[in-house]
Amino acid sequence: MKNKSGFTLIETMMVVAITAVASTVSLFSFSDYGSTEALSKDQGRIVSVLEKARAMTLDSLNSSQYGVHFGTSTVTIFPGAAYSSSNASNIVTELNSKVIISDIKLYGDGPDVVFNRLSGETNQFGTTTISLASATSTTRSVTVYRTGLIQPN
Repeated sequence: MKNKSGFTLIETMMVVAITAVASTVSLFSFSDYGSTEALSKDQGRIVSVLEKARAMTLDSLNSSQYGVHFGTSTVTIFPGAAYSSSNASNIVTELNSKVIISDIKLYGDGPDVVFNRLSGETNQFGTTTISLASATSTTRSVTVYRTGLIQPN
């Protein structure tokens, strides 16, 4: 009798099945990582927008105060004491399509934070929460204090 070398059909099918399972697990893990990374980056983006609006106010840029309006998927720097969506001076920042602003809890119950000239303080302080659109239980938040300081949480 001759010895035959090689793989049987069953051995080949087992290798293909194990490879498919490992690939699927890796793909889902990588997908979740990308979403979590998008959430963290947008948290930083919101902090940067708030800090920029406060700095513009403290600099008295164009002799104005500035604020930030929170939409569902955007944050907008606006001049003046009230947000107007039609103002050409607005600076709109889009969030990642995987991220939404899920909760806004600001003193005064509005979606806007306006910084006061000279002091940089605000009367609209509180917390804004962002979450993944596909998993709203995965969240990050940004707190604006009355003093105008901003902290990611």
